[in-house]
Amino acid sequence: MPAPFTDADIVRSLAGPLLAVDADGRVTVANAAAKALLGAKAAVPGAALPLARPDLWAGVSACLEGGRPGCVAFDADGRPQSGNVVPILRDGRVVGASILCGERLSADAQLRSILDSVSDGIWICSGEGVILEINTASERLNSIAAKDYVGKDVACIVAEGMVDRSVTLEVLATGRQASMIQHITRSGKQLLVTGTPVLDATGAVSLVVVNERDVTELNNLRQGLQNARKVEERYRSELAELSLLELSQKDIVSHSPQMQRTMRTLLKLAQMDVSRVLLLGESGTGKGLLAKFLHRVSPRAQKAFIQINCPAVPENLFEAELFGYEKGAFTGAREGGKAGLIELAAGGTLFLDEVGDIPLSAQAKLLKYLDDHELRRLGGAEARLVECRVVAATNCDMDALVERRLFRKDLYYRLNTFLVRIAPLRERRDDIFGLAEFYLSQQNARHGKAKRLSLKAMRLLEAYDFPGNVRELVSLIQKAFVMSDDDDLTEALEEALAGDDGGAAAGGGPRPLAESMEQASQRRLREALAACRTTREMAAYLGVSQATVVRKLKRYGLHRD
Repeated sequence: MPAPFTDADIVRSLAGPLLAVDADGRVTVANAAAKALLGAKAAVPGAALPLARPDLWAGVSACLEGGRPGCVAFDADGRPQSGNVVPILRDGRVVGASILCGERLSADAQLRSILDSVSDGIWICSGEGVILEINTASERLNSIAAKDYVGKDVACIVAEGMVDRSVTLEVLATGRQASMIQHITRSGKQLLVTGTPVLDATGAVSLVVVNERDVTELNNLRQGLQNARKVEERYRSELAELSLLELSQKDIVSHSPQMQRTMRTLLKLAQMDVSRVLLLGESGTGKGLLAKFLHRVSPRAQKAFIQINCPAVPENLFEAELFGYEKGAFTGAREGGKAGLIELAAGGTLFLDEVGDIPLSAQAKLLKYLDDHELRRLGGAEARLVECRVVAATNCDMDALVERRLFRKDLYYRLNTFLVRIAPLRERRDDIFGLAEFYLSQQNARHGKAKRLSLKAMRLLEAYDFPGNVRELVSLIQKAFVMSDDDDLTEALEEALAGDDGGAAAGGGPRPLAESMEQASQRRLREALAACRTTREMAAYLGVSQATVVRKLKRYGLHRD
């Protein structure tokens, strides 16, 4: 079994110079590297260090006396060296010291080591703008070699197009610290550059230290975050549109591009909580339904939706109805007074249907309320602050009313903050089928039936202009539903469109279409009369029921000779 190694073996194995002395300064241990560095006279056991190397002894004696580690600096063969001195303790007493020596860097070498150890780019320029130092990190960030620029004027990096402007030149011009973002053309990086002046005793700039930090990744992360936010906003918008679609399945049909644009506009206005909206559209286009939709999908959905049909309120009572009144305001006034519709709509939505019919006497007071949200009840002295969204709707030509001075121009402009035009049904025929199916399903559910619209019936509806818009379509479906003898509404719908009750369709449709359909029915009946012997055969020939054939023959006065 080999003998265990000793402390001397450990000392000899060290590559660095190691020397140990006792409390009197005599050398007790020295390895070969110490002998080579300090000389044989100083690095042999028993040598007196104060005599052999007085340059070392000053630092060693301070360690022995104070019992604290320290450093020593000395020269060996003309090369600067340094050593760490550590006290050796036994039972709490300093019994010696050890010295581990190494080559000491020069001031320039130390500065270079410090600069190259920094992860940020560093430039050091003189007060005249001459480049003195460029560290390794800056070489990497700018894709340059320091040797190609050290000693040159810093203006050369702008002249070469490496950067668009120099922070060093700005610091030299102002004498103050400056920062900027630089785009490095060679590397494609973006750097946050800060130049700091170093002033001499007279206050002049002697050096400029420039710090460069790569913010390319940071900008990429910021751009990625912005893109993510845009995607999130788009998804939110799409989810809102899906919610809009879900709502449309309940009471709004919007298959046509025109109606979808209208619904998106209303959705945006609702989410932005716009407080003034004017809906323009022909009678029967669904302005009231869209006003309710605007309220339902807005932050005010939990508050009241108050509707007033302006022409239905007598002119002398309109102001009291809209603004309320106090006790005794007029003969017949309620004992405790009454809150107006604006107060009832506080925090919610007030819908002014057919706003063009508001009496001129009330228009000025409504304008004042829209300006400052303050109202005063009829017969009252106290002003009340009430805030609500005001949605107005009309089928009138408001510009013509303003021109004829039947409507105040300033009130029109106030209500017309956001204008939404609703296309008539004849301009959005893609909605006709959906609307017809929707209202037919309502009738079926209400009466427990399963009536349907054939392809021919849908073509009839799509060919019709619907001057009464959606309201007329609803009336047609209801009439055909009631009058049909079987589950197919085609014949009943033909009769409704042809003016079966002596008039045009339910909404007062144009006669030319009804008349052409009536003529077509008579022509087909005459063809069947000529081709068939019985009404049963005629029903099979025409694809209708026998009862329908009998009824139509009687209506048109047709019979066999």
